[in-house]
Amino acid sequence: MEVLTVPQVAEMLHLSGITVYRLAKTGKIPAKKVGRCWRFSKQVIEKWLAQGSSWEEDVGVLLREMQVFAKKKGITQRDIKKAIDEVRRQKSA
Repeated sequence: MEVLTVPQVAEMLHLSGITVYRLAKTGKIPAKKVGRCWRFSKQVIEKWLAQGSSWEEDVGVLLREMQVFAKKKGITQRDIKKAIDEVRRQKSA
């Protein structure tokens, strides 16, 4: 498996490095964080490109399913935000 860095993916996609960071951070491009660095599988990126927007569609479907589940369980957006904030605090500590 060939592993790519942000600059390599940016060059491959003809994007700026900052755009690649933003896409990785928001989950819009398949990536893994290794320590403080983002890494990308060349094969996964190529497959992602070939699939077009299906990655975002899959994420959208998953998000909707999670929203339905949360509603059934009485979990509010406020509860989710609090949980996410707590996880972020723990990770940054």
